[in-house]
Amino acid sequence: ETMGISPAVYDYGERTLEKLKDRFAAIDQVAEHNQAKVLWAMQKNRVSAACFAATTGYGYDDLGRETLDKIYAQIFGAEAALVRIGFVNGTHALTTAMFALVKPGDTILAVTGMPYDTLRSAIGISGDCHGSLKFYGVNYAQVDLNADGDPDILAIKAAAADKNVTAVMIQRSRGYAERKALTVQEIGEIIKAVKEVNPTANVMVDNCYGEFTEKLEPTEVGADLIIG
Repeated sequence: ETMGISPAVYDYGERTLEKLKDRFAAIDQVAEHNQAKVLWAMQKNRVSAACFAATTGYGYDDLGRETLDKIYAQIFGAEAALVRIGFVNGTHALTTAMFALVKPGDTILAVTGMPYDTLRSAIGISGDCHGSLKFYGVNYAQVDLNADGDPDILAIKAAAADKNVTAVMIQRSRGYAERKALTVQEIGEIIKAVKEVNPTANVMVDNCYGEFTEKLEPTEVGADLIIG
């Protein structure tokens, strides 16, 4: 009251917090679960003072770097991980992943609509395509989300059945668009649909902003590669 907050406003805030109590509790539970995952990975991979020692700079026998890769792999339920400061941003990491999955003549299929702006020039959808996937002969195809923002599973199956599709891209977050972020369960359903019609296609998930928001990560429901 001394600070000018009326009892009515204070009471309104308290009632709102009470209504949101279960939601906040659920968020805390996810955070605690993931905190335990990180600590367990550090313990299991024996993080020690030696991991922070100086190296030659050549990258040979870099205990700290190798341990960090193992920690990420365990946390995200993956076979291996690559954690490098050389990836200057998410777009750089995603572009590197896409180039690793396709070759000239292949098609990369985006199944969550148009990728966000910075990826479009990397793929060759817009702007100067020099150095893009399109520049190197990689084709692009796209499946839009349903009107309600959900994945269009039937359309995804139809598009992924194309024998030229060797990589499928899922954008988990809304990015800069007015759409829903996808849950890990929804991502798992997309992956299952793709693998049913094209078992050899690699499914990559743009996991930026999605890490630790649930108890599972996309690699734990079948994603071949996640990038964050």
